[in-house]
Amino acid sequence: MKVLRAALPALLLLTSAQAGGAAQPAWIGRAVEIPATPLCRTLGCTIQTVRVNTPDTMGWHDGQQRTYRTATGWRLEVDVRPGGQVSGARLLRPGAPRGTRLTDAQTREAAAFLSALTGRAFRPQAVRACLTAGLAAQARDFDAYGPADPLSDWSTPGGWAFRARCGVAGAGPLGVWAGWMQG
Repeated sequence: MKVLRAALPALLLLTSAQAGGAAQPAWIGRAVEIPATPLCRTLGCTIQTVRVNTPDTMGWHDGQQRTYRTATGWRLEVDVRPGGQVSGARLLRPGAPRGTRLTDAQTREAAAFLSALTGRAFRPQAVRACLTAGLAAQARDFDAYGPADPLSDWSTPGGWAFRARCGVAGAGPLGVWAGWMQG
């Protein structure tokens, strides 16, 4: 809890800077040393595993998935292409039971993560609305894992489609993610 209280002012500054357009360049499409990013320095990211992708890996069949743990309890999974470019990432709350809601601090962290990953401004209110819509969808369909509509979608000038999504615990982990080919 001490770490979270100490990190919160820096996280709020990071989120404000990103919303004002002074953000660091997006992680997506760049070779990024994840633990050295302002977000990971604030959250205290520690590498846990590096898995080399195989033909059986969903999504990219080459590259790696690097998994980090944060001091605030998140699991950060980063998809890294050959050459080191980040193609997508997920910020997840492991073991969260169905119906769990993020705290205000967790919602701010999720929005700051999406902003750092994508270079686009994400507000905590949008993350909260996405998760609330996901819980409403789950109330109608037990197997729903988040809302049908993405939190955000955009295309690069070259036509590559990217999406940011959120998910609620139950059919999968609670959290947010973004990247190429996010259904």
